[in-house]
Amino acid sequence: MKKITFIGSGNVATNLSLELQKKGYEIVEIWSKTKESAIILANKLNCNIISNLEELSETDLIIVSVKDKYIKEIIDKIADKNIDIVHTSGSVNLSVFTENKNHAVFYPLQSFNKNIDVNFSDLPICIESNNKKFEEELMKIANSISQSVHLINSEQRERLHVAAVFACNFINHMLSISNKIMEDNNMDFNILKPLIEHTINKAIQNTPKEMQTGPAIRREYNVIEKHLNILEETNDLKTIYSEITNHIINTKLNE
Repeated sequence: MKKITFIGSGNVATNLSLELQKKGYEIVEIWSKTKESAIILANKLNCNIISNLEELSETDLIIVSVKDKYIKEIIDKIADKNIDIVHTSGSVNLSVFTENKNHAVFYPLQSFNKNIDVNFSDLPICIESNNKKFEEELMKIANSISQSVHLINSEQRERLHVAAVFACNFINHMLSISNKIMEDNNMDFNILKPLIEHTINKAIQNTPKEMQTGPAIRREYNVIEKHLNILEETNDLKTIYSEITNHIINTKLNE
């Protein structure tokens, strides 16, 4: 299985296709809803682009790497091709495939950006296939780019995706809020960076629950009240602060 076609040219498709090419896989062609994006990626890979899914070239594997809402539409359009196919979504069930003989999920767990290089060697890749033989073939591909390959079913993967949203997207949003509070009060966000790095490192090296600090875990209600007063003019932030604080307190009380 050396020839691969990518459907999609976004963040995941860009990083994954370039990494697979480095490992000796031939990226045959690119199709994308956005032609300009497809051209940029095809130029990086030195491969063809197609404008019509009916024009798919001979290939060993199709990797569908598009927004979740388009996955079923794409799969349905090429179901009669009977080509081995995977999608890369963390939240779309394996049952989205209906007709293809060999189908699977090949989910790289990372927050990708086209302009930021990613080290795939320790990046988790989660695989679920409709048959053992295809699973083994995908495991070989995954192991060629990563040392962290996992067999995870659809139910587990959907919950993994929820956990990843908390661990990545929500944390990043909290940092964005911190950044704005600093900017609004004429302070440099860099002041917080050592604290952020220390917090993340502690959580990685230990159990996050055991590393919890702050006024909520200590139940310092006078400090919490001061913070809520400061956030009085921004009801949405006051609500977020209050909800998270109460969750930390209740979690501790329920142990």
